[in-house]
Amino acid sequence: MKKSIILLFTLFLLVSVHSKAQMDSWSNKVTWSFSVERIDDSHAYIVCKAKLLNGWHIFSVNHDPNKADLTGYPTTFKFITNPAKYKLIGKLQDASKPHKHVDDLGESLYFEKVGVFKQKVEILEKGDIDVKFEYSFQVCDENGCLFPPDQNGKVTFKGYKTEEAAVNDAVDKKDLKINGDFGKDSKGKDFVKFKNEWIAVPEGNSPKFYKKYLELGGSYAK
Repeated sequence: MKKSIILLFTLFLLVSVHSKAQMDSWSNKVTWSFSVERIDDSHAYIVCKAKLLNGWHIFSVNHDPNKADLTGYPTTFKFITNPAKYKLIGKLQDASKPHKHVDDLGESLYFEKVGVFKQKVEILEKGDIDVKFEYSFQVCDENGCLFPPDQNGKVTFKGYKTEEAAVNDAVDKKDLKINGDFGKDSKGKDFVKFKNEWIAVPEGNSPKFYKKYLELGGSYAK
């Protein structure tokens, strides 16, 4: 009985040490960080950044193992969908052009030092929105590759501003007195509302004329 317990304990210890060694073998080769890059009130990018140890590389989302003699694994993200709060637009993309290597095995697409990947998202409601995801990847150097277990991540969006809130922000900023699509600040300067933005009317122009000019495609300075 004692021998069985000792054998089980030894086996457990060996498995634990092996698991820790596996984790250490890849976790010090790559560090991931995640952020949100706003495009406008309703759209943003989830930015996924992998910082790599010198001499190591990570594969592009467009790397195709079938074109590289079944070698290399493309970086992959699986986003947990929430149709009431946000939706994905398109697919995960490389944020820059990857390195390309061609040899007897075929063609590889990869990043060294830093790999950045972006997923475009449309935000569908106000308030903070958590986006959770799983991601998988492979890191390699000249001696071989490591294939970490799937990882989990999360980013938080600040919900979009409604049209009314955006207009109110503009009104507060310029201290405007509003009459429909026309406004006047405390100094008597005229403004017109165009594409949900308050635009200053240049001197010598009437507000109604300038609004029509903008609607016909005229340029303006923000």
